Amino acid sequence: MKKIYILLASVLVLASCNDGFLDKTPLDKLSEDAVFNSDALAEAYVNALYTVLPDPYQEGNVGCITDEGYFRYGGTSTRYIASGYMDPDNVMYMKEGGQAHNTRTTVLNIWNRTYEWIHKMNYFLQYIEEKGTKMTEEGKTRLMGEVYYLRAWSYFLLIQRYAGVPIIKKPFALDDDFTVDRANFDDCVDFILDDLDKAYNMLPEAKDAVQGRVNKDVVLALRCRLTLVAASLQFNDPAHPTGDVFHGAYSQAKWQRAFEAAKAIVDRADVDGAYSLDDTYDGFWKDINSPEVIWAKYFVATSDADDNYTKKAQLLYTVEYYNGWEAFHPTQAAQIDFEMTNGKKWFEEGSGYDETHPYANRDPRFYYCIAAPFYPYGSTSKDGTYSNDPLLLYYQYDDMTRDDFLMTNNAKEPAYTSKAKQTTSGNHGGLELYKWYIPTSYISESQTGSLLYPWFRLGEMYLNYAEAAYRTGREDICREYINKIRHRPDVMMPDVTESGEFLWDRLVNERRVELYAETIRYFDLRRWKMADFYENVPLASAKTMVLKKGNKMDTVYRVARLYDESRNNTNYYWANTDASKTYTYAAHDGAGEDRFGKPIEYIITYKWLGKEYTIDYGDCILNQNPTPRCFPRDGRNYLMPIPRNEITKSEGKLTQNPGY
Repeated sequence: MKKIYILLASVLVLASCNDGFLDKTPLDKLSEDAVFNSDALAEAYVNALYTVLPDPYQEGNVGCITDEGYFRYGGTSTRYIASGYMDPDNVMYMKEGGQAHNTRTTVLNIWNRTYEWIHKMNYFLQYIEEKGTKMTEEGKTRLMGEVYYLRAWSYFLLIQRYAGVPIIKKPFALDDDFTVDRANFDDCVDFILDDLDKAYNMLPEAKDAVQGRVNKDVVLALRCRLTLVAASLQFNDPAHPTGDVFHGAYSQAKWQRAFEAAKAIVDRADVDGAYSLDDTYDGFWKDINSPEVIWAKYFVATSDADDNYTKKAQLLYTVEYYNGWEAFHPTQAAQIDFEMTNGKKWFEEGSGYDETHPYANRDPRFYYCIAAPFYPYGSTSKDGTYSNDPLLLYYQYDDMTRDDFLMTNNAKEPAYTSKAKQTTSGNHGGLELYKWYIPTSYISESQTGSLLYPWFRLGEMYLNYAEAAYRTGREDICREYINKIRHRPDVMMPDVTESGEFLWDRLVNERRVELYAETIRYFDLRRWKMADFYENVPLASAKTMVLKKGNKMDTVYRVARLYDESRNNTNYYWANTDASKTYTYAAHDGAGEDRFGKPIEYIITYKWLGKEYTIDYGDCILNQNPTPRCFPRDGRNYLMPIPRNEITKSEGKLTQNPGY
């Protein structure tokens, strides 16, 4: 008798969650003949498969692992990964798709969950062919196309996180051997592309599809993203001419493939007129009919806080603070990349930056993405009254002037009075996330108004096209499509005119800004092999202080600044507290000089348009210990670890990712 290894957790069981028809009515209660001979029942089965990946409106958004943001709760998946703690043992407990309070989701540890859903997809594809004789041909073909797409989507999500994975094409029977080797990365990509080809031939045009269901354009969008990932340095490195499980065989032709895939979906907009950039940057999350959205998850509003996943956006990603419900705080590292309105970064000569008003005159997308102190943000009360109040996120110090406040080493921080709306106890960044916020909707712990989460939008496709164009020597196209993004009517930033490596700098930064807080930067930094730099930038926070003495008032901002040797080690907030002695790296590097237990580095040198700029984060830590962000020097966090229990169940047949 063959040994049965439960390599893919619960592959023989339909998951016992509460989001699908079959979870409530198992197949032993309804025969396969009934399910696969009814268009309605078969569609109900497929509906559940759309939940293979939870939307990123979660408490542990992966942007908080990068230099985009900070997640305030300790002991959570996001904080563990950002601190370099992730390993094959603890990753097993980084729960996915649930609401367990002590295991916030990161939408990264998807191994078990995804293979459970792949089993269901394989089951559907096998049995609808065998038993779906009474379904309408149109319904059968469309649903098969949707499932081929969802299986391709599932495998893409896996290889993006783990590299090559086991390819399972059929449902297992009880007497099957469940152990399956990891396939080479290129073989996985080919398998996904084949599923996408099948899906494309079976699915309807976008104009004929139900909103939210996949169609031919959604296939083109995934093909665009997949081929871009497969062509990028992480998986297509000249140093690796032959392929294996962890990367593909290097080929410059992969960039041509990515260019053609991007052009196919871009042409649907520019040639066919099927899509266009929204006139306003916030349109793609405020308008369910946005012309920019290619595929999205749409929400139905409800007042039930436990069952309403729409609360994830408006309650967790909000300018307000509601009894601990906040999940994403923008960092100083993020704000420095939003250019000034003249196209220069604030640290460049001639930018017009004013350190007494550090958030003024920025790229308009800054104000769509980040709420800064004293800037209006808007809110709606329960009775429907709308106000455009400024964000009162500051600390007031009475009977003090600027001269009084300037501290030297070992000085004690004076007492303050919180003046933030609601309370500042939940804010650990000195800034608030504004993206995804809908100020015209009332928010509470039981009522929110999120409308959609866009899985694919035209803005990303334009930038994918620009990147593939750059990598294939078409710099004119690269500039053109970066500038299309910058010329959105309510953005209108200056043209990008650079070429060569300076154009690459512009492209990287444009993705950073345009796609801010959309979970894309986590994967961008990995496919570009840049995470080891940017995810070692400290999780520094801002602090805004209002000083009041008599009738005089002044405001002091503790923010990132250009390094000035004459100011180094003076007036450092983090150096003036006893807790500063504990600001050390808490994870081991695994290669090179181990930073474990050593002080966190706050002086970071960036290269921008051929020049080096040294940024000093030492004066902008909020009144708490900063998370000791650490991307291990051995590079292990470029891929996720396969959970230890899966390695054990396979009796070592599964190969673990490097460094784990």
